[in-house]
Amino acid sequence: MTYEPALRIENLSVSFVSPDEAHTALRGISLTVGAGEIVGVAGESGSGKSVTAMSVLRLLPAQAQLKADKFEVFGRDVLALSAPELQDLRGAHVAIVFQEPMTALNPVLRIGVQMTDVLLRHTTMTPGEAETLSLDLLRDMKIDDPARTFASYPHELSGGMRQRVMIAMAFSCRPRLIIADEPTTALDVTVQAQILSLLRARAQATGTAVLLISHDLGVIAQVCDRLYVMHRGEVVETGPARAVLRRPQHAYTRQLLAALPEGKAPRARLSVHEPQAAVAPRAPAATGAPLLTVAHATIRYPRTRDLLGRAKDFHTAVDDVSFTINEGETLSLVGESGCGKTSLASAIVGLTHLTSGRIETRADVGRRNVQIVFQDPQGSLDPRWPAWRIITEPLTIAGRPTREDLRAQAAILCRRVGLDPAVMERKPHEFSGGQRQRLAIARALSVEPKLLILDEPTSALDVSIQAQILNLLLDLQDEKKLTYLFISHNVAVVRHISDRVAVMKGGRIVEEGATATVFDRPTHPYTRELLAAIPRLVV
Repeated sequence: MTYEPALRIENLSVSFVSPDEAHTALRGISLTVGAGEIVGVAGESGSGKSVTAMSVLRLLPAQAQLKADKFEVFGRDVLALSAPELQDLRGAHVAIVFQEPMTALNPVLRIGVQMTDVLLRHTTMTPGEAETLSLDLLRDMKIDDPARTFASYPHELSGGMRQRVMIAMAFSCRPRLIIADEPTTALDVTVQAQILSLLRARAQATGTAVLLISHDLGVIAQVCDRLYVMHRGEVVETGPARAVLRRPQHAYTRQLLAALPEGKAPRARLSVHEPQAAVAPRAPAATGAPLLTVAHATIRYPRTRDLLGRAKDFHTAVDDVSFTINEGETLSLVGESGCGKTSLASAIVGLTHLTSGRIETRADVGRRNVQIVFQDPQGSLDPRWPAWRIITEPLTIAGRPTREDLRAQAAILCRRVGLDPAVMERKPHEFSGGQRQRLAIARALSVEPKLLILDEPTSALDVSIQAQILNLLLDLQDEKKLTYLFISHNVAVVRHISDRVAVMKGGRIVEEGATATVFDRPTHPYTRELLAAIPRLVV
């Protein structure tokens, strides 16, 4: 099939220059995306995927220096465009879905205001027409209550719901090129399948070009026509997506495939650096007495309030949920975005109050022993602090360690989660999404918790770093008898790390049991739907 070029890049290099140093992020990148074509870009965090995407709309900071033999969008030289011409290009002709919707959405404006503002700015629609189209787009994103979402603030929505809003906004002006930077990381597999199907149908029906950046090789295999594999700022392999994944030629591509948990034994050590490394089996997790008990937990949020501020009606986020977690085991919560997983996790650490029910920990487990890793690392890290201070901040609550002691401990924690201690002076915005997630995990580990709640801890990580984190979590569990409540929509990861699984839908647990039993012999229709929607890696 022959495509007209929507995006053409030849020999692009990007450097970030400061008074102290110059860092080259991209070296000689060349890629094309044709009209109606979906092109994938894969690689580990920090490989330059997002820098490439941001370059297309010139959204990089002022210290970035771009050089290219050719850099064209619809035949227009991106590097020569004026500021007004760039404003016209962005949104109307080229849309971008950012990796972290919480930081991309304005926290003080309702979703409806933000969606209609895009339409009113780039089209001739009336406010009423813009509202109608926005609600229709939210329905297309499989949001059950679009009117409530339209009237909500970003913080009132789950991570998956915010991601769907971002995708709806990208579709709203019918752009001819969509740049999707990890667009499905926060989505459960059923919604992910629906969104990917919609993306594919739109590309075919309207000729929309899509540059899809993802670390999920199953997603790339499912929807992409061609694939570019990036490593350390360079393209190391390219070709038809399925051909590259079936018969990878470059050692780094083989390494990515070897790091996937699919097809590996449960709790086995995943290969991170060597494509042909043997898979080392582990013993099952040793479990003890119940460490956490959740009994008939119900959480309701007010939908609307009267003139006096009193709630008029409520949205039930968690509905009569009960379960226990034994010491040393991993219980995973799986379910669609908005089903109540994160609300329940927040209640366990005391950030959300129960409407009814109870949550109890064993007598020797205090508040300090229960830590959480949030889904959105950018929103949970202080943007003013360097990494070493963020990681060690929990250590300053119970004592007065010296600056030298904190930095030494930060270096140890960095190594534990696969970060170079040399980056400790950087601030959160200077890290990639995956690197920020590793900072958040390091911070949670700093106080040696007994119960660790992990809310989508690997959703922003490329497969090699995901393998490192999964290996790390399993090692820590073996060494320190840690207990995990693991929240994820990645069924392969859940199958690999979990002892038991609870499937949530509509605020309720609809199925619970041993991991192998639930996934191999599901009894509830929603569980079967969930498993059927998993994107399969073509090998």
